[in-house]
Amino acid sequence: MAKFNVENEHVEIDVERLLKFSPELVYEAWTKKDILKQWFMTSTRTNKSIEADVKEGGTYRIVDVRNGKENIIEGTFETLIMDEFIKMTIGMPGLSEEQDVIEVEFFERETGGTQMFFYYRSLVEKERRLTSLEYKQKKKEYHDSITHGFELMFDKMNQVLQDIEDSKQQ
Repeated sequence: MAKFNVENEHVEIDVERLLKFSPELVYEAWTKKDILKQWFMTSTRTNKSIEADVKEGGTYRIVDVRNGKENIIEGTFETLIMDEFIKMTIGMPGLSEEQDVIEVEFFERETGGTQMFFYYRSLVEKERRLTSLEYKQKKKEYHDSITHGFELMFDKMNQVLQDIEDSKQQ
């Protein structure tokens, strides 16, 4: 909803990743608490707690502590199609009341592995004091920094999945 008769806009981010792991394992990375806490919006080192009721309509809550600051990330699993698709919300109640949307699709590749399509949609509020150009720049900076953050998270997820695969080999 617009504030002060100023129209807010969304930023959309699409990331595609080729992973050498099965769709089942990549899906588990998004739905198993013990894997999520190693990479999704947190790390083993900074994770204070994670709660996840992984079912359609179920919620999750992550408490991550960095430099003495506690960050709370929470959302709802809206759609779960095993090994194929996830739609969930994500928000940080300490920063905003808004919930962003994440959609992830998994496709098994003929040559093995998984093609993961990640989509993220977030509302960027337009402050009345900003010119159109300044707002465009704010949205671009937000897009670029959020995309970079997700890329780093997916790198970490890839490493966590590799560690899981390696431990199965031993």
